[in-house]
Amino acid sequence: MQIDRDAIMQAKEKLGDDNARIIVEELGITDYDVRDMKCCCPFHQEDHASFIYNKKAFNFRCFGACSRSYDILDVLMYKGMTYAQACRKLFELAGISYSFGELGVKTRRQYQYPKEVVCDDKTQVYEYFKKRKISPHTIDYADVRQDGEGNAVFNYYDTNDVLTMVKYRPSRKVKKGENKCWCQKGADTTPLLFNMNRINTTAPLLICEGEPDCLSAIEAGFTNAVSVPLGSTNFHWIEENWDFLEQFSSIVICSDNDEAGLKMQKECIYRLGSWRTKVVEVPQLYVDETTNQRYSVNDLNEVLYYFGKEKVMEIILDAKDSPVPGVVDFADIEDIDLDALDGIPTGLPNLDRYLMKLFYGTLNIVTGINGSGKSSFLNQVICQCLDRGENAYLFSGELPNFQAKNWLNFIFAGQRNVKECQYNDSVFYKVTPEAKRAISEFYRGRLYIRQDGESNKSADLLKSMEDSVRKYGTKLLILDNLTAINLESNDNNKYDKQADFIMDLIAFAVKFNVVVILVVHPHKIDMMRRLSKMDVQGISAIIDLAHRIISLYRVQESDRQGVPKMNGSGWKVKPIKADVIFDILKDRLTGYESRSIETFYDRPSKRFFTTEAELDYQYAWDKRKYTTPLPFPPQQLVEDDSEDEVFGRVSNQ
Repeated sequence: MQIDRDAIMQAKEKLGDDNARIIVEELGITDYDVRDMKCCCPFHQEDHASFIYNKKAFNFRCFGACSRSYDILDVLMYKGMTYAQACRKLFELAGISYSFGELGVKTRRQYQYPKEVVCDDKTQVYEYFKKRKISPHTIDYADVRQDGEGNAVFNYYDTNDVLTMVKYRPSRKVKKGENKCWCQKGADTTPLLFNMNRINTTAPLLICEGEPDCLSAIEAGFTNAVSVPLGSTNFHWIEENWDFLEQFSSIVICSDNDEAGLKMQKECIYRLGSWRTKVVEVPQLYVDETTNQRYSVNDLNEVLYYFGKEKVMEIILDAKDSPVPGVVDFADIEDIDLDALDGIPTGLPNLDRYLMKLFYGTLNIVTGINGSGKSSFLNQVICQCLDRGENAYLFSGELPNFQAKNWLNFIFAGQRNVKECQYNDSVFYKVTPEAKRAISEFYRGRLYIRQDGESNKSADLLKSMEDSVRKYGTKLLILDNLTAINLESNDNNKYDKQADFIMDLIAFAVKFNVVVILVVHPHKIDMMRRLSKMDVQGISAIIDLAHRIISLYRVQESDRQGVPKMNGSGWKVKPIKADVIFDILKDRLTGYESRSIETFYDRPSKRFFTTEAELDYQYAWDKRKYTTPLPFPPQQLVEDDSEDEVFGRVSNQ
């Protein structure tokens, strides 16, 4: 449930200075100066008035030690209400009618909701978190409970106050190899954010890596804190809580001081929006001034433990803007070798030998004459992407959605899940129904295809791509093809529009750290031949600015025959045994230009391959073990009497 922020502001405005009166009464403040609208902060000991009311923001801010900022909703939640309950109370006080529906209503169909853990004793939980400097008040505030074995119980509620997931962790130091946390058995799990039903959506949101870090922020006075549910490397919470997250104009990320935490920061910046995200810099070292002992600091709870509440609040309020400036200091640029960069392999080992992978942050052009195999190649890259656990986006301007899915099914299925059929005198192939169902379920929520009938305007496509990256975490985005995209150009400005679009795609790839592939048809040529960079259709900006250009050439019968020498002593032009040749026309990253890779094409599975092992590759959805030969052995691998083996050859042609 989302509550209209404009309605909340309207209620605060209607209450006016009564906001201050209600806050003072609810917090039990006795030294409030009505005229100057200030008092001593009720959250820490002080002898001068530093808790000052802001008439424009309708909140109190402590300008003393604790730096807390509280509006009427924060105070009502501090007193035990959830956010929805606090908003309902606010509207009642302001005399504004607002429809909330019924709080606590379960709306997920066929969902096994967890059972509430009844808790009469929190002794072990209190003692454990006391050692981590977290008080019983914070434990109670966040509804942390204790089960019969003494484990801490974290209740995950949705914004409608429905208990939707329950997570446990031992109330003691976890031994090596022991489960650090687990979810309730017999109940479903949904990647909600811990404490999200007590969040004021009109204030900045702090996202922590774990529940103890979230509790540490609350303990320090920053109550608008949540934690991710299933670890720093699992980002399904972004998609699940997308509408909730979109309400915030400011989001602060606080992750651990390790590689996974850094990755979490970067992913959140890309997907939640660099314009509104800040990053907490957790100090890496604590030195005990008494013993001179040095301790490494990993997370927010350790900041609380070693430095105290004021330091926790200080580093949260001092969070740094996301690093998206127009320029960067040369000395600050991280020196990274290509083999350390992340990306997506094509799945063709000989091609990846030179490309290494399709690197994140790059624009890649794929070209070739009709029928050369561009769509099959791109679909194979999509399958590789999904099999690596990354999500993908596809705009196919020439194929309807069902046909795009059908083509991908063949590659996922492989020969072992394809059957040969006959229609009149024609032979064709079909993926088995069982394989189709298994593939759809295994890769559900992983590949997003631009829906039939939606706008093909470049601006709308870019918006769709951005939404897909931010909401679903897509890392590979394919646009097939440039001709099918409406650049809203005319004869006078079409080249300028093409240049703008190429620049937009490059900026998009860099900004969101993703792979973008654009299919560009070649100019019309008068004969079937290998292409050069200059054959790519459109303006020179496509050639000049793209990071990579890959061309596919379908081998012709004349190529297979070769050209013998007149004296019969050999070949003037050797026969080509391959089906399709991949030409790397440009590679700004590795410098391997003018390289060629010869491959075969398998009609039953629509796969490119160079060896039988590549052809028989099993994608992750297929868990079966096979001992029989392929149903349709590849005839391309049959040996001939020629002196040189040509197939799968890497050449400098």
